[in-house]
Amino acid sequence: MLSVRSRAYCIEDRLACLAVFDSNVPHFFALQERPDYIEFLASEVLERPYLVVQDGKEIIGCGGLKVIAEKKTAFLSWGMVACKYHGKGVGRFLAEARLDLAKTIPEVEAVTLNTSQHTRGFYEKFGFVSTSVTPDGYAPGLDRWDMILKLK
Repeated sequence: MLSVRSRAYCIEDRLACLAVFDSNVPHFFALQERPDYIEFLASEVLERPYLVVQDGKEIIGCGGLKVIAEKKTAFLSWGMVACKYHGKGVGRFLAEARLDLAKTIPEVEAVTLNTSQHTRGFYEKFGFVSTSVTPDGYAPGLDRWDMILKLK
């Protein structure tokens, strides 16, 4: 049985988060996205909440929330769960943690994200609806689905 908890990312988590990313290539992430993720972990993460999910001491997932105040939205960024933990409730735990955080921010009226055809159904269970689809938007065979969830 998993003993899952979340906490704020710290720079020492970098390699473990990269391992989570790597476990999801090529089905959920394209290999060419890795440099962008490395850059994100090195810089932008300090400017917004980014969570890691642990089972005991092992990092098994991670994901962020970027507030875009001028648009009254929050954006779910770089959310992922280590492949061997798919289907065990870790993704739901991570999504709920980020959505709960978004709900505490008064200026946030909606949450947006972009994901692939492989996980769009997962987010639809939370009430997200598609706003656009870009075939091969991430890589050949990996479509981009833009989605939104209205909070207010």
